[in-house]
Amino acid sequence: MSKIGIVGTGRVGSTTAYACALRLRLDELVLVDIIENLAVGEAIDLQHAISALGKDLKVRGGSDYSLLSGCDIVIVTAGVARKPGMTRMDLAKRNHSIIVSVIRELMKHAPDALIVVTTNPVDVMTYVAWVESGKPRREVLGTGSFLDTVRLWCELGELHSPEEDVYPMMLGEHGETMFPVGVGRKAEVVAPRVRSVAAEIIARKGGTYYGPATCLSILIDSILEDKKLTLPVNAVLDGEFGIKKAAVGVPAVVGAKGIEKIREELLSRDEVEMLRKSAAVVAEKLAELGYTCA
Repeated sequence: MSKIGIVGTGRVGSTTAYACALRLRLDELVLVDIIENLAVGEAIDLQHAISALGKDLKVRGGSDYSLLSGCDIVIVTAGVARKPGMTRMDLAKRNHSIIVSVIRELMKHAPDALIVVTTNPVDVMTYVAWVESGKPRREVLGTGSFLDTVRLWCELGELHSPEEDVYPMMLGEHGETMFPVGVGRKAEVVAPRVRSVAAEIIARKGGTYYGPATCLSILIDSILEDKKLTLPVNAVLDGEFGIKKAAVGVPAVVGAKGIEKIREELLSRDEVEMLRKSAAVVAEKLAELGYTCA
């Protein structure tokens, strides 16, 4: 039996629910939102869509966190969305209290679930979720720079798959200090575009959700099916790459236990230095929220 929950049924949450329902082998999918009618409405609509495909999947929705009881994985998308002109870090203070509240409720009702965070700034919120949950590092992860990695592939004009052992990636903070690996001399050309394209999408249509939702479904599938894919995800580091207690996008093996291995061998010495500088940006924002990364 596979049961996953999604907290937050805005555009990212609802699109993620649809992507997971279509792509994954699930028995039950639950949607939780502070706006009960929204969660219930999305659940009913999604149940109809899945029934049209002949899939035996139970979809429920509501505002009660007890719906999450028995979940294998809970995806956290709840939070204030990024608006035009805002950076992801601008959201930190506003979304901090939301994540703290969500995690505390989650731990009451689904203490054994793996936690996957996508709320921005995802590096900061992943670390907050880890601290507030008290769970092992491997069981709390963020979507990190997976979507940025896919955007990198698009800018390179190359087709890749997470099924590959090694492929071009964006790593570091999901923001201005992220950087590409595996692209050679093209880095200076493609990196600025990858960093700015999300802001363009937000300015044009108000938000991104197809990309995040699809990447989330691939990440969740790697956990549920124990695929052990190497994915660029937010991991709480404790000495890896010389970084102490900060969450940033790093290449990690993702399987049934969550983050099963952090692949330090994939980064060169120069890339490790860039990762440390990126992690310092995250640590600074965490310090503003009262978290000491040491």
